[in-house]
Amino acid sequence: MARRLSLRAVLASLLVTTSALAAPPKARKHPGCFLVMDLDSGEVTRNGAKLCATPLVPASTFKVPHALIALETGVVSSTDAVRKWDGTQHAISMWNQDQTLDTAMRRSALWVFQGTAKEIGRERMEQWLMRLDYGNRKASGDITRFWLGGPLRISPDAQLDFLARMYRGQLLVSPRVLEAVQATLVHGPDTVASVRDGLNLGGPWKDHATLSAKTGWHQDAKDGDVMWLVGHVSSPNGRHVFVSAVKQPPGSKSPPKNLALPAAIEALQAQGLL
Repeated sequence: MARRLSLRAVLASLLVTTSALAAPPKARKHPGCFLVMDLDSGEVTRNGAKLCATPLVPASTFKVPHALIALETGVVSSTDAVRKWDGTQHAISMWNQDQTLDTAMRRSALWVFQGTAKEIGRERMEQWLMRLDYGNRKASGDITRFWLGGPLRISPDAQLDFLARMYRGQLLVSPRVLEAVQATLVHGPDTVASVRDGLNLGGPWKDHATLSAKTGWHQDAKDGDVMWLVGHVSSPNGRHVFVSAVKQPPGSKSPPKNLALPAAIEALQAQGLL
């Protein structure tokens, strides 16, 4: 009898150990808002509800709808069309060369999108913001900076809704344009986030999952920095869109890295998606 109990105890111990090894790593508490939606069921996991509902500066996450608009209006003919660099030196070395829409998205090359914004113009830009139902739909003021501390605002909740509509094919854009922009968001080791923040967003991830994402960072010494990582994960566990947003307190010093980025990766890994 004692032998049987001992054997059962050993087996139970092995099961517990195996389960612990198989479980995804436990994430630290997200420092801001973190949202994940299962695109098939519509189920949403939410952390930081107050910040999730707060309209924020979209910063470079706006490059996603911006790219859709640039292609739909014909301002950019394709994601491979070359935009010539004018020789202006930028702090990020990857910006100091000719760009395509694809490389500009991966490198978050601001000058490319400032140029396309001028060509799109305010009237068409606001028409498309209405059509896409993006944020508060405002593009007033400086046409080259309205998404960078200008009037445009979007809450993390609204970002999640926009991404869900985008990856479900529900936006009022052509399938060709939608597919082209989605392709620019698939991550590898050659992105600004990978180079500047030292985190290879290309993986390799668990179960060959694919991460598509866009970073954003608005530095504001007075009101506090806003940092983002928004995107999509495709894996054997399904299709999910996510939003990670961190807002620094007013007057805070800018952190050395985008805090929303590692927090998002940690949270996605904890849910077994990466």
